Amino acid sequence: MKYPFPSAVLFDWDNTLMDTTPVLFKAFCVLRRHYSLPECSMDEYRARTGLSLRETFPDLFGDRWEEAKQVYLDAYRANHLNMLTPFDKARETVAFLHEKTGGKTGVVSNKTGTILREEINHLGWGGYFAAVVGAGDADRDKPAPDPVYKALADMKIRYENNRPAACVWFVGDGDADMECAAAAGCLPVRVADENKDGADVLTVKNCAELLTILYSYT
Repeated sequence: MKYPFPSAVLFDWDNTLMDTTPVLFKAFCVLRRHYSLPECSMDEYRARTGLSLRETFPDLFGDRWEEAKQVYLDAYRANHLNMLTPFDKARETVAFLHEKTGGKTGVVSNKTGTILREEINHLGWGGYFAAVVGAGDADRDKPAPDPVYKALADMKIRYENNRPAACVWFVGDGDADMECAAAAGCLPVRVADENKDGADVLTVKNCAELLTILYSYT
């Protein structure tokens, strides 16, 4: 295989393991109505996603961004657990890698950390992850490498010459994930229909295809 089998794997959460776009979009629409802003289409919403609230809301709401953040989080929390939907083969992929890496699997997300952990615990997936880092848990959020540094420290993986001492895959769907992975010295694994990065990035269409690739190593 072109890429070595990972010694550890970090996953993004939203739209990588979980199909959360419907509930995220619903909360964003509630937020816009609250502030009497024009309606937003799904395509317009998708173009805004990827960064954390503390990165995006100050530009959208200025000095009122923390108030707007709370409105959004309240709207999201009203529906997120009952609408939480793992992608096909997501659980099997995480379980397989948890076993094969000796438990060195984790999540690095730009979702607010407390909500991220609520969702993981709701699904009963907590035992799969040695590290869970959400927005606000590190000094900076993705695309900065800080959340990966924290996750790998929690997983007891050290750095040598500014790179992890083990082969670490970072699986995500967004530009922020790929930038974060590269900055932290991990192998970027993009969940997308095609490789649009123009770089050495492993591209898979979904969790099912990733699992098939992983099986091929064994």
